[in-house]
Amino acid sequence: MEKKLNILVCPLDWGLGHASRDIPIIHEFFKRGHNVIVAGSKSTIELLRNEFPNIEYEPFSSLKITYPSKGSMAFHLFKLFPKMLFSIKKEHCHLKKIIKKYKIDLVISDNRFGLWSKAAYSVFITHQVMIKMPKSLQFAEYLIYRINRFFIYKYHRCWIPDNENMPYIAGDLSHKYSLNGKTSFIGLLSRFNNEKDYEENLSSEKFEIIAIISGPEPERTKFEQLLLKQMQQLECKCLIVKGKPTEIQERQEINNIVIISHLNTEQMRNAIKNSTYIISRSGYTTIMDLIALKRSAILVPTPGQTEQEYLAEYYSVRKMFVEIKQEDFNIKDAIAKLSVYSNFYLNPEENLLTKEIERIEKQLLEKLFHNIKS
Repeated sequence: MEKKLNILVCPLDWGLGHASRDIPIIHEFFKRGHNVIVAGSKSTIELLRNEFPNIEYEPFSSLKITYPSKGSMAFHLFKLFPKMLFSIKKEHCHLKKIIKKYKIDLVISDNRFGLWSKAAYSVFITHQVMIKMPKSLQFAEYLIYRINRFFIYKYHRCWIPDNENMPYIAGDLSHKYSLNGKTSFIGLLSRFNNEKDYEENLSSEKFEIIAIISGPEPERTKFEQLLLKQMQQLECKCLIVKGKPTEIQERQEINNIVIISHLNTEQMRNAIKNSTYIISRSGYTTIMDLIALKRSAILVPTPGQTEQEYLAEYYSVRKMFVEIKQEDFNIKDAIAKLSVYSNFYLNPEENLLTKEIERIEKQLLEKLFHNIKS
């Protein structure tokens, strides 16, 4: 009888990026006939339930993070460090119960630091081997990397969603420091990875501008209000995707603007494909999604979030995306700037995720077979 693995996938819930980039991982395990259980917050579960309605879900809380109204997000997190340590310990204790309940063989932790285990093979997913610090705290960058590495080393493996070789998708975030043999690069990780197998829906509603909003409050709402105000001054048809999967999925229209709480993978792909201009935060998952669809965009980093500020500048220098600070955002100027950018093509390394899953699958199934025989 063919053996199946019981796999727990648990994304961090600071925004929706971690959950959405885990969609191709879940798909890959499904293709191989394994059982997948998803643990996460309410918003994480709602997002993934839209994609996978027939799998089991386990509520899994985490430290609630809000963005500071002023100053650096990195400094804000530094002050929260004692609470984060408590949250990590709480996660670790909760994991033990889930492993026992579902007989888990493999844990996939997307940036949750407390989900390592001796009872199950554990994988940590991150593109931030180096945590980007603001200028005032750059002296502490190596120390933060060492702390980051301390927790990652508790896992059996660290998956990095980036190319192993040039061109790097995450730049210094994934390649400046090493994890000394703990690392597997799994390439571009996007829910749109199968784009070559997709037929464009030409009948989908078309928009001149689509704005994709995500991330913790209060900055998510501030960005939405800024876009609403400026879009109403335009004469073209616009779409705002609020990034709130727990809201009732109702379509709202304000003059020339359509507002939708959330779109699933197929709907989002069609909306992006059928829009002339794209505006979004510069979150890493969003950037990977846009690269998978070969679309440029206007990137507006969340104020104070050093990772997003770094990525926006990284791609602006390479003329792939337009970078605009939120305080300077003017939608007409941003569109004019984007219109002179030429199309780009970044060729990701292919099949890295498949190869890594095959490696771990073989290792764990051999272990199961050995345990049955003995």
